[in-house]
Amino acid sequence: MSKAQGAEGLGRVTELPRYRLDDLRRFATAMGTALGVPPSRAAELASHLLWFDAAGLAAFGIATLPAWLERIEARSVEPAVAGRVTAERTSLVVLDGQNGLPPLILARASELAVEKARDAGVGLVRVANLGPTGPAAVVAAEMAVGPVAAAILGPGPSWSCAFPSAEGLPAVFDSALGSDPDLMMAPWIAAMAPEGGWLVAAVAVAALESLASFHERVGATLDAVREWPGGLLPGPWEAHRRIAREAGVPLAAEAIDPLTRWGDRLGVEPPPRAAAPPPGS
Repeated sequence: MSKAQGAEGLGRVTELPRYRLDDLRRFATAMGTALGVPPSRAAELASHLLWFDAAGLAAFGIATLPAWLERIEARSVEPAVAGRVTAERTSLVVLDGQNGLPPLILARASELAVEKARDAGVGLVRVANLGPTGPAAVVAAEMAVGPVAAAILGPGPSWSCAFPSAEGLPAVFDSALGSDPDLMMAPWIAAMAPEGGWLVAAVAVAALESLASFHERVGATLDAVREWPGGLLPGPWEAHRRIAREAGVPLAAEAIDPLTRWGDRLGVEPPPRAAAPPPGS
């Protein structure tokens, strides 16, 4: 995301009705639970989606929940399963996703990869039997807090990566967040994971060098890619998060109306609008 895109997104916050993150999380969790999703996993899915809203990437956020609810209701995913480890080595895990909720299975794969990286310096998790999901940027970003350098490949030639930075939040890049076809890497990436599957990789920064020198190199790289269309960079990201925490996230009618209809169906009260933001927000 470029600085211009970030400023444009911040400007739109005051033009649309806003909803508090906690209210949206409770609403989304209650709807998932009403469809039989275990409450903890429904809350995880809600938090996963709202991460995008708080980052100013509303197209991938809570507005996509109705599509997830449709898949859950149709039983095209198994929301209760957590995946099953079918093979394990010093730094490698093979995880059967068991057709679970893709964001939550990828989150578990990332935890396994980070655990391996802490012990062996590098952690790789190959994930199979997982249906379509959205961008994996949120999973890569959570891994980078480790601090690890994180990469998620698949399915096909799509990819996400995240790196710890001295600015606090990591620098995140995801081919699904940009519109430039050059962001798509070569088809050989598809050979690294099973068809429709993923490869999750974590490299412990401390196994390579000091965190300070790594931050310095990441900072120099960011200076060269500030306008990169697939990037979620620490500065604009933190600005969006601050607005989201203080004033809520903006939702257009085409986003909130389908959510409200699902709430009516499931007997879940929709979230109230947030109060008007303070002057200068």
